[in-house]
Amino acid sequence: MTLPLSGMMTAAMINAELGRAHNAPFSLNDPAIRALAEKPSGQIMFSDFYGKANEVVVKATSTAQYNGLIKSFFTPDDWVSDKAKRLIISDVDFGNISGTAALAITDAVSGQAGSFGGKLMLEVEAGAFISGGGGKWTVAGAGNGGIALHANFKGRNGNNLQLINKGIIRGGGGSGGQGGKGGGGTYAQNVTIREPTEGDLRGNGYGWTWVNNFSRVIISWGGQELLRWDNQSFSTTFYDINGARYYRGTPDGGVSGTSFFKIYRIFQQNQNVYTDGGTGGAGGTGQGFNLASGAGASGNAGGTNAGRGGNGGHGGAWGSSGANGDAGINGNNGNGLVGSSGGIGGAAISSIANVDIVENSGQINGRQE
Repeated sequence: MTLPLSGMMTAAMINAELGRAHNAPFSLNDPAIRALAEKPSGQIMFSDFYGKANEVVVKATSTAQYNGLIKSFFTPDDWVSDKAKRLIISDVDFGNISGTAALAITDAVSGQAGSFGGKLMLEVEAGAFISGGGGKWTVAGAGNGGIALHANFKGRNGNNLQLINKGIIRGGGGSGGQGGKGGGGTYAQNVTIREPTEGDLRGNGYGWTWVNNFSRVIISWGGQELLRWDNQSFSTTFYDINGARYYRGTPDGGVSGTSFFKIYRIFQQNQNVYTDGGTGGAGGTGQGFNLASGAGASGNAGGTNAGRGGNGGHGGAWGSSGANGDAGINGNNGNGLVGSSGGIGGAAISSIANVDIVENSGQINGRQE
């Protein structure tokens, strides 16, 4: 806090401004005290401390200044010093579309040893936002909403981030879930069958035989005699028997008055054809930084008599989970599958144990965890 502009100035007040005990040893020639008075040398008086503050204030008014870390707004010396530090978010929406936190205290590489010294204050002014990224559906599944403020480290002395929120801190919405696959279908189809599928048969109960110098035909199939007929023309190449057409194949030898031929047959048969259900639609995007929530995509049509895929779920609003995908429609050969769950809404403040909320006259949309 800033020292008074006039009136009484005491050593206790100066000690307090420096974050020291009010009764700590005091000397006007102490380097930290001279730095506060902005008098590195020469004569120094108590009046030199009027209006002075042992606080570094940075005001962020553009996303161009943003790289995701509170640490980056301060010089390395100020960051590790015992000076109070205040970052003010003013008239801007700080966000991140990559899925990481919109604003974190410091990077994990620096760790506790590289964390801030002294008091660290984050102030979000009215009309300013810290916004997590919206979850996006991918083939791997629903996407969770992004974190707005990640208080990932305490100060070096175990002190918490001090938060004054007059604006809006909001986690991103989760994406919608994928729609379920539609149920399978089936239908009957009349197909032409040839036995065998290639070539023809002879022996083991199969054959076409002409006897009595081609005046009698004998047709056998699978060991069963299907036809024995006298006075037939040798020019006949097929006979229709019990719904199948039997064809005389290639010659296969003979004996006196008898000739053997190979044989094959063709007939019509109904067969079941199976079709796949339609795939489910993709989930809609969750609301997030520079991103409106969206409806899920429509499910895709399935094959004949199969069910349509379910529609994708709607993306979640700020800090809310996305809707589950709709179930797939049943087919005549199977039921549709349930849709997948929507993504989880992002936390407004993550690692809340590292934060002291000094004031919250604004809004915090999403979990504080």
